Amino acid sequence: MQSLHDVYEIEITDDKLKAFLKQSNKREDPVSVDELKAFIRECGVCFGVKEDVLGTIIESDLQEKILIAEGTPPIKGEDAFLKPEILTKEKQLQEIDDDEPINLREVMEIPSVSKGTVIGVKVERTAEINGTNVLGQEIKAQPGRDLKLRQGKNTRVSEDGKEIVATLDGQLSIEPKVIHVYPVYEVNGDLDLKVGNIDFVGNVNIRGNVPAGFKIVAKGDIRVRGSVEAAELIAGGSIFVEQGIVAQGKGLLQAKGDLHTSFINQGIVKVEGDVHVSQSILHSTIHAQGNVYCKERRGNIVGGNISAVKGIEVNEVGNSMSTPTSLYLGISQEMLQKQKQLEKKLKQLNDENGKLELLQLKLTEKEKAGLLKPQERIMKLRIRNTMIESKNNIDEINEELLELQDVLHSQNEASIRIYKDIFTNCDIFFGKYRRKIVSKHHYVMFKLDQGEIVLQTL
Repeated sequence: MQSLHDVYEIEITDDKLKAFLKQSNKREDPVSVDELKAFIRECGVCFGVKEDVLGTIIESDLQEKILIAEGTPPIKGEDAFLKPEILTKEKQLQEIDDDEPINLREVMEIPSVSKGTVIGVKVERTAEINGTNVLGQEIKAQPGRDLKLRQGKNTRVSEDGKEIVATLDGQLSIEPKVIHVYPVYEVNGDLDLKVGNIDFVGNVNIRGNVPAGFKIVAKGDIRVRGSVEAAELIAGGSIFVEQGIVAQGKGLLQAKGDLHTSFINQGIVKVEGDVHVSQSILHSTIHAQGNVYCKERRGNIVGGNISAVKGIEVNEVGNSMSTPTSLYLGISQEMLQKQKQLEKKLKQLNDENGKLELLQLKLTEKEKAGLLKPQERIMKLRIRNTMIESKNNIDEINEELLELQDVLHSQNEASIRIYKDIFTNCDIFFGKYRRKIVSKHHYVMFKLDQGEIVLQTL
């Protein structure tokens, strides 16, 4: 009697989450479902078997391999995160829905807060759920990361570690893991020579335009009601420009947070967060460590070089005149250099902390023996304060390194999503890989798969 091992082969994917059956030789004898099930078990596949498929297999010869078992993938626990409490108050600012376009006018109207106001709450991480592969083996899920709230400028953490509270009256500057409250410097009109350049430890609000040649440096957010020309805006938080950027290839908009604006024409932008543009990005140079979004209204990118680590979402890329346009995805050399610098600084701090611990131990032993001099007591206090400050710096560097690691891992999932058209003479780059667009495509996505930039229909 013919053995089923002579007729069928089972192919299991590398992650062991799927098993396929393929026919290697012609079947001579009839096979029952029970015999096929026994054969599958002999091959080690014992979980997620699709019994409804087995009946169709025994009725005729297989022309191609067929999925016969599917495991349950693990579900990663969601990380704890900081939720700005001010965004939940409907009278102050409607909560932003990820599925709805952001109203830039509302974003511009971030309200002021009073001393003692709870401005952020910690949302706890969720439990992970383990999976099971087709061999019946448990797949451990990755737990969500916890988050220790830390105080920002002019804020404090509540005793239970679950809330951020303002310690003075001011305006919020919101980052993913910390919220600051800054005083506000406001210009009621255009920035001009009477005001001059601005360098302010807080938020800066310009109710008019920022002409070419001016410079604004803010520790917090910069908000401009009008437009920005070839000026330099550097923000420790985010930048919001209501009426767009026309920079003539000069100036710079740089932020540790995000950039929100209506359009960018010949601009140079460098942000550590996301870029949100509601209309167009024209002949500009954009570097974002997060995502670039340009999909509201017309939502087109024409000309220039657009670089994002996590992804790009846009309606149109290029135009019917085949204007050269380049989109880049993946980790930049600058980010890799930053990782090396942080690792070097972390080692230096740990080495210094080790030396301070030894010195503190010697002073403590002298204190126990009653031999500690007054100057040494002062030194012991200074060492303790230095170690506390160093520990805080080490925690912050470790957090930054974890965030960089997340970015490094997320680049494997990075994609370019085009909701309307991409025209000819556009280039797609994923790291060292390049794909030139030689024909027009509609409603597509580009991803990197095994060293090749692949195109998929959305």
